[in-house]
Amino acid sequence: MRSPLRTVAARQHGAFHARQALSCYTPAELRARVRSQLWCRVFGRTYRLSTSEPSARLRVAAAGLSIGRPVPACLHTAAELHGFGILDDPVTHVAVGSELPCRRRDELWPHQLALAPRDLIRLRCGLCATTADRTAVDLARALPPIDTLAVLDAALAAGACTVESLTAEVVRHVGLRRVRRARMLIALAEYGPESPQESRMRWRCHEARLPRPTVQLPVLYSDGRARRWLDLGWEDVKVGLEYDGEAGHDGATRRRADRRRHNILQDDDWAMFYATDLDIYRDHKALMAKIDAAIRRRRAVIKA
Repeated sequence: MRSPLRTVAARQHGAFHARQALSCYTPAELRARVRSQLWCRVFGRTYRLSTSEPSARLRVAAAGLSIGRPVPACLHTAAELHGFGILDDPVTHVAVGSELPCRRRDELWPHQLALAPRDLIRLRCGLCATTADRTAVDLARALPPIDTLAVLDAALAAGACTVESLTAEVVRHVGLRRVRRARMLIALAEYGPESPQESRMRWRCHEARLPRPTVQLPVLYSDGRARRWLDLGWEDVKVGLEYDGEAGHDGATRRRADRRRHNILQDDDWAMFYATDLDIYRDHKALMAKIDAAIRRRRAVIKA
């Protein structure tokens, strides 16, 4: 890449517009680089080097170049910039206000959002986005609850939001669609889950009306130290629930450790249950019914 365009692209997080490229390339040279895939199209007549990653920063900068003026990131894209973009969304979401058309393009969705100055923040990278709290509440109103809880947990874990800041933000959305649901989900959000699937597993517990479990429950040994932590647990009845993800099992060593851990918990009279992706998305009712029965049975024994 020639020096003038390299300088311009560096200021724009790796994105550049065709008209900027034409300041030091001929139209034929531009077309040749696109055909040879040295340059990859981002949106419209915006491009990036094939060796550069299409990060959220690059995509938001390219969106502004394509639309004709800088635009703030919102929704999933803003969440990605704030550090809690856990959902695999290929679309770049930006806010254009009510004065610009809201025509969706390939992988670029402008949204006509009514934004006050307090709804926006200038990030260290120089780009503008909706604040972390506004982003989280917007997503909480738009997403299915099972994904919303995972996003809210991730926002807390990233340090981008607090339960208090989210509670204050949701008050500003009173009267809008699904705001009651968003308020309920904020009350359920926790700092502890180690993966989005653990958060989704907790939503299934809430949906099944199980008692609220403790997240990352420490299991104490005779010396009083915590040597095991359960993803979810009901300590009073010694019932535990763990997410059993394929990615977490990296060989025989890990499997042996998991089995030892399971045996130790069983020896300590814990009733353990394990959820896979299939249990979370399809067969959750059967699993939740078994957990509910175990909790009820053990509480009945305690009362007796």
